[in-house]
Order: sequence, then structure tokens, then C-alpha cells
Amino acid sequence: MIRSASRVLAGVVLSLERSHLTGSRNSLSMTSKAITLENVNPNIVKLEYAMRGPLVIRAVEIEKELEKGAKKPFKKVIRANIGDGHAMGQVPITFIRQVLSCVIYPPFIKTAGFPEDVSQRARDILGACEYGN
Repeated sequence: MIRSASRVLAGVVLSLERSHLTGSRNSLSMTSKAITLENVNPNIVKLEYAMRGPLVIRAVEIEKELEKGAKKPFKKVIRANIGDGHAMGQVPITFIRQVLSCVIYPPFIKTAGFPEDVSQRARDILGACEYGN
């Protein structure tokens, strides 16, 4: 049985193939075309991560306006520009982390004191895996 997963990134195809051989041995091979500064899109090279770009500067201005009593159709500014959910007040993704912990180390299902929905989800995932692990 051969399973393949491919991903296209800037015109480069990365392919992973997993071949099930005789017995319990598997082989994993990866073929790829290397991405270099010479062949990558030049806009990627020029890309900047602006922590203090125009959006942040304007957000700070609006926050100051709100503090001074300015009337806006909202009461607070949510900074959604940096991709850090925790910095924006998002609660940690505890459920996903707990399930992953149990899937990686199945004895946690019975011993770590996780909620039953976490244990059940981990059992479901493991049950759907070949050989149950």
C-alpha cells in the first residue's frame, strides 16, 4: 500500500511517500526541489514583519482617542495583526493539547486525570490508527 501527500509551495512540490513493506517495516522517503534565495519569489525575500507598522500605529491612536472619551462604534481595539492569539486574550487551546498528550503517550488516558471528553477523543483517534497507536 502506498500513501502519498503532496503540498505545493511557490511552485515547488514536496512529496512524501510511505510504502508498507513486508513485515512491520515501513520506509519513508522525501523528494523535493530545494528553495533558495535565487529561485524563491523576490517578494518573499522583501517581506517584512512589521510589529510597528501603520496598522499598529493607528490602533494605538484609536486607543488613545477612546481613553479621552471619543465616541466610536466600538469600545475597545483588538489587535489581530500579529497572529498571537494569547496576546489578544484568546484562552489557550487546552483541549487540543491534552488530547495530543494522550495520543502521544496513551498511559496518560488513565493516569493523568484529564477530563473524560479528552480521554474519549484520544481513544477515538488511537482506535482509528493502524495497530491502535
